[in-house]
Amino acid sequence: MPLTHIKIAKDLQELTLHGTKEFPVALYETIMRLESMDFLPLHWHKEIQFVLIKKGCAQYRVGTDVFVLNQGEGLFINASGLHEAKPYQIEQAIVYCVNVDPKLMGGHEGSIFFSKYVEPYITSNRIPYVKLTGELAQKVATIAELMREQTAFFELKVRRELLFIWESMLTQSLLTEQIMDSATIVQHERAKAMLDFLHAHYQQKIALEDLASHVYISRAECSRFFKKIVGMTPFTYLCQYRLRKSIELLKGNELSITEIAVNTGFSTVSYYIEKFKEYTGYPPHVYRKKFLSVKNN
Repeated sequence: MPLTHIKIAKDLQELTLHGTKEFPVALYETIMRLESMDFLPLHWHKEIQFVLIKKGCAQYRVGTDVFVLNQGEGLFINASGLHEAKPYQIEQAIVYCVNVDPKLMGGHEGSIFFSKYVEPYITSNRIPYVKLTGELAQKVATIAELMREQTAFFELKVRRELLFIWESMLTQSLLTEQIMDSATIVQHERAKAMLDFLHAHYQQKIALEDLASHVYISRAECSRFFKKIVGMTPFTYLCQYRLRKSIELLKGNELSITEIAVNTGFSTVSYYIEKFKEYTGYPPHVYRKKFLSVKNN
C-alpha cells in the first residue's frame, strides 16, 4: 500500500489507522519517486515503526538528524518522533514500513512486560531512532513477507519476530533510557507549536514576526531555531507545505490552477506556477496531467 500522500493533522500527527484493534500492526510498501516529488512528508505517529529499504537508498530525517539508508538496511523510529524521507541520489526508492502499537510488544498496560521493557523506552526517556543492520534488518524483511502472505498463524509469527528485534535492541543496549532535560522538552513543544501555527494559517499571509511572536521569541531566534529543527527556513517550509497542499487539490479536476493558487496561500497565480515548477520541475497543469491523472485511473 503506497503511503506517500498520508493524511496528517495540523500538528503533523499522522491520521492513518494502522492495523486493527485486535492486531495493531500494518505494513506499507512505500514507493518514493524523485521526479513526481512523492516523498514521505514530515510527520509523527503514536506507533513505533520498523523500516527496511527494499530497493534504492533513502535520506531520512528523524528529529534534527539526517542520514542515508542503503538497500537492505533498516531503521527503528520511536513513538512520536518527527520524521520524513525521500530518495537519495536516485529516481526511486522502495521502503517497507511496519507500524506497530507498542502495547503489542508488552501485552497490555500494567503488565511487567509493558511497564519494565516497553514503556520506559517509548515515553519521555526515549531515544528517537536506532539504525538496524544485519540480522535485525533481515527480521524486518521477514515481518514484511509474513504480512504480505498472511499464511496460517502469521500473527503469532509477526509478534515473535517483533519481540526478537525488541529484545535484541535491549540486550545490545541499542535502546537506552535517555532522560530529556527541561530545555529539550521546551524545544520539542516549541517546534510543534511553530509547525501547528504554519499549518493552521498557511492559506493566509504570514510574516516572520507572526511566527516568532506566537512562540515568544525574536525573529532571529525564530529563524535559527526552525532551521535547526526542520532543516530549512520557516518560509521555505511554508512554501513547500503550500505546494504539497496544492498537489492534493490537483488530484481532482474541480478547481482551476488559479483557484488552487488562491486556496493554498499564494499571492498570485504566476508566483504559484513559478514556485511549483521550481519544486517539481513541471508547471501545475503538466504535473496534473503527467502524474495525478494516471493515479486516478
